[in-house]
Amino acid sequence: MKWPKRGKHRLLRGTEGATVVEFALVVPVLLLILWGIVDFGNVYYQLGIVNEAAREGARVAGVGGTLQSVQTAVNNFGNQLQVSMSPTNPVSGQDVTVTVTSSVQIFTPLISAFFPSNPLTVTGRSIMRVE
Repeated sequence: MKWPKRGKHRLLRGTEGATVVEFALVVPVLLLILWGIVDFGNVYYQLGIVNEAAREGARVAGVGGTLQSVQTAVNNFGNQLQVSMSPTNPVSGQDVTVTVTSSVQIFTPLISAFFPSNPLTVTGRSIMRVE
């Protein structure tokens, strides 16, 4: 069946703005999901960095490194990392614990409301025996 030109135009006129309204309703939700993925990906990335930095710091301390050499090894992963070592002067056969912490800023407004402290602190800890 062929639509008359006038009837077809009248049929389309009623739905011209529906696409724009649907787009305006869906875009904020999609952007929130997208930025949430970016924020959580950043937290997961920083967690991997602090864990690897703690492992490397414990390895250096396990072969007789000082607190200064542990800090130097950890700072190769990033300058914003805080390092602590316990005990500070380990002896052979003793366990040494290296803890590395970093702060991660969460930027998405609705997601940051769920975290009481923003920036979020991520911590990595590694224990090795001194040889």
